[in-house]
Amino acid sequence: MSKLPYEVFTSDEVKQIEADHAKSHNGHCFDLMQRAGKSVFDYIVRECGDAKEVWVFCGKGNNGGDGYIVASLLLENGIKHRVFATGIPHEGSEASYAYELFIKQGGSVEYELPNNGLVQESGAEIIHVSKPDLIIDALLGTGIESAPTGITAKWISYINKLNTFTVAVDVPSGVCADTGGVPGMCVCANATVCMLALKPGLLTSDAVDFVGDIEFASLDVDTNGYHEILTESSYKSPLPIFQVGFDDLQDALPIRLPSYNKGDNGKVLIISGARGMGGAAIICGNGALRSGAGLVKIAMDLSNVTAMLSVRPELMSIDFNDDKSVIEAISWADAIAVGPGLGVNERTAKLISFLSDVEDQNLVFDADALNVLATFEQDYYRENRVLTPHPGEAARMLNISPDEVNADRLSACYKLQQKYGGVVLLKGPGTIVCDGKKLTIIHEGAPSLATGGSGDLLTGIIVSLLGQGLSPENAAIVGAALHGRAGFLEGIKKGMIGTLPMDLCQNIRELINVKD
Repeated sequence: MSKLPYEVFTSDEVKQIEADHAKSHNGHCFDLMQRAGKSVFDYIVRECGDAKEVWVFCGKGNNGGDGYIVASLLLENGIKHRVFATGIPHEGSEASYAYELFIKQGGSVEYELPNNGLVQESGAEIIHVSKPDLIIDALLGTGIESAPTGITAKWISYINKLNTFTVAVDVPSGVCADTGGVPGMCVCANATVCMLALKPGLLTSDAVDFVGDIEFASLDVDTNGYHEILTESSYKSPLPIFQVGFDDLQDALPIRLPSYNKGDNGKVLIISGARGMGGAAIICGNGALRSGAGLVKIAMDLSNVTAMLSVRPELMSIDFNDDKSVIEAISWADAIAVGPGLGVNERTAKLISFLSDVEDQNLVFDADALNVLATFEQDYYRENRVLTPHPGEAARMLNISPDEVNADRLSACYKLQQKYGGVVLLKGPGTIVCDGKKLTIIHEGAPSLATGGSGDLLTGIIVSLLGQGLSPENAAIVGAALHGRAGFLEGIKKGMIGTLPMDLCQNIRELINVKD
């Protein structure tokens, strides 16, 4: 997989890049289409060299034009192929040039789905007697915002039923390139060759189930000067968008000098763990210790203390019902997290109120602290805080539905930051961090993280990084990447199903030390 660029561009920004390119290339971008098709062809030769027969599915737009360039290269190189098209491209378009080039070379196009090789049994099960070794999906490009319909939807369904290794051109057909939404039928690709600029929809929301591995092809166009300029006029995103993975962030990891003592490595307070919910506090505390905090104190219901000490005796505890002890611990701490396992009630609201005048320490609000913000409508806007909602919590904070949050996760994260201030980390597939100046997509994670307690572990990591001196923005970004990579590694080693948050702790310890 190629290294992905940091800069991410929305579809209207890509159109502007293409328009500027056309101005200096006789008013068109056919040369970019040729490079796009060549990049797909090069990918399949490199990664799918054993494929003996390739089927290319083309739409009528420019994405289909890329597909015809691929088909031309298959023809030139004597690779067996079939090309299926939903219709002829519009006359005079760049796609029509690619189509005509393929036809002039002796290529042929079929406009009906192939029936040979399919045997229908019991009205449902399809047995494939003969099918291709590789499929190229060039049906739909970056312009869709609603579910595919008609013949296109039918063909997408057919492609998926073939259950063949599939390479999508730019984006899988059915993915919204700007949001990652999948509103209807969508090609389930094994790999996506993204062209010219990295699209945000490939990295977040439901699209992560459909894009497969992402290969990036710049098409020899330098987009570096565009990012800040285009955001000013972009109507798809109010802020510039970036993506990072754990490997990009190693210089931001905390350091531990030989002279440091436990107090130099961050004194962390975690307010967490009401009666019956002590596990949240234990997991959060473990995350803080394993990611490097020197001292961790848990303000919790005393009924949970014995269980906590039996698992992790290095954690200190105080009674969160003792106001004086809580206030003293707040003054003691370098960084404070509040929320996991507290419940939505007046007591939690009171605990949060103790933080209302905190200015010198950075805070993390998670779980029930977020629900209290939404329910009691207090303490709205402040800068020294990281908020870490999942989509359900984000929906309550914005007074919208979770479906609306997931429909445009980038927009939801931005709106949360504008309403509540500080740094917002929106959990979910393709975690998003917004600091009010930019949106950062964390290109890490795994299905192994989809279990109760994973968010508590993340909160512990972030507050630990804050205690060790990272800024709220860096703590959120590094924490999410560290957490996501640890989950991925544990899932690969032991299995994505059945991995528990505490299983990640050894990976966290190893990853936090990679720069040593």
